[in-house]
Amino acid sequence: MEPAESPEKIMKSVRRSDVLEDVGNMSAVDLSSGDLSDIDLKDVPAQLEATLKPRRYEASTVFNIDLDDIWDPSCQQDEVQQYKERAQKEQQKFFDFVMHVALDTDNRKVSFQPNKEQQRHLDQGPNLQNFVRSSLAFTNAAIRFQAEHEDMMELQCNLDDHYLFMRNTMINNAIHQNMASQR
Repeated sequence: MEPAESPEKIMKSVRRSDVLEDVGNMSAVDLSSGDLSDIDLKDVPAQLEATLKPRRYEASTVFNIDLDDIWDPSCQQDEVQQYKERAQKEQQKFFDFVMHVALDTDNRKVSFQPNKEQQRHLDQGPNLQNFVRSSLAFTNAAIRFQAEHEDMMELQCNLDDHYLFMRNTMINNAIHQNMASQR
């Protein structure tokens, strides 16, 4: 059963932001000691539904679009024309920028010298030549370790092969002895 709506009470649509502003402006006294007797409980669900119901401009989906709005030729043509004008303006601005940069490179002097702060940092920083010289000992040790590691890996592989050969030889000898003794 739906509540009977009287024609003299017309629902007024209320924006959520307006309601929040009103609530923010209310004092604690207004909230605590307000007179609730003037609220008609029959109208509360209808008012709540009206405030929560999305409006056309707030939510738009495929299901609530009118065909008249889609096929309205004047609106689409205006939007397309405005888009074309904006695109042409942006294209012209880009072309002007590129031409300005290309022509301005002849007038600009390019400096590859560091500024004072950068030069001070370079002067106070570590010396690259000393770093390379001190790293030579480490590099030589690393190269020697790699060579020795390769030799050790080769020796280990040879040991594994020799172990397998010796084991297989022992197994074969045991099998031959057992076969010879059975006859």
